Amino acid sequence: MARVDEPESVPEPEAEDFRDALVDAFNARDLDGIAELLSESVTSDVFEGVGVEAALEGLSDFWMRYPSLVASRGDCENDCVVALWLPDEEGVFRSMGFLELTIEDDQIEHVSYIDDDDADFHAEPPDEEELAEWLDWAEWDRGEEAVAEGPFG
Repeated sequence: MARVDEPESVPEPEAEDFRDALVDAFNARDLDGIAELLSESVTSDVFEGVGVEAALEGLSDFWMRYPSLVASRGDCENDCVVALWLPDEEGVFRSMGFLELTIEDDQIEHVSYIDDDDADFHAEPPDEEELAEWLDWAEWDRGEEAVAEGPFG
């Protein structure tokens, strides 16, 4: 008699998986990668409107205002978060706050920006080896090679 194996159950994605994927896509300036993580009805206090298109438009505007902005993995009060970093005039990265993700039905449903000096916040600093790669997205965007400047060159 033939034996039928039960398919292995696929583990549910965890918040850390969404955070890690968002950090990677954010630093690569990969709008398509970010869109895949978002719910069709995603909301945030970071952008106006509702939905993926509004989120991507808001994120693009954010990158235009802060082209050196990078993200890293963090934790705050037992929740995983996305830490945001900007370099100062000397090229030293300073925390700009963090993003807290609300995950529902295997998608990011809401993104909250938190800038709380009293929060129990811990984050990886930006990885200098990856910064030049992350910030060299102009080559993909405009078809030209970007020259690293400031804290990345």
